[in-house]
Amino acid sequence: MIFSKSDAPIAIRLGVEYFALELDTLEGGAQLQQAMAKKVGRSSVPQVFINEEHIGGCDDTVEALENGKLKALLKL
Repeated sequence: MIFSKSDAPIAIRLGVEYFALELDTLEGGAQLQQAMAKKVGRSSVPQVFINEEHIGGCDDTVEALENGKLKALLKL
C-alpha cells in the first residue's frame, strides 16, 4: 500500500501492481496523513508499506528497489 498524493509518481516507477490511498483526493485524507505520521514519524508522502512493513518514503523505496530488498519483499 502506498500513502500518496495524486501527483506522486513513485508507484509508476516501481512497475508493480499496487494500491494507493491518494490523501489529497480522499475525504478525511488530512486526518489519515496525521495518523500515518504518528505511526511512522513522517508526514511526507509517499510512504510505502509492503505486507504491513513500512519501507519508507520515495528515497527509501528507490534504494530498496536498487539494492534488491523490494524485490525480495514482493517475492518477484
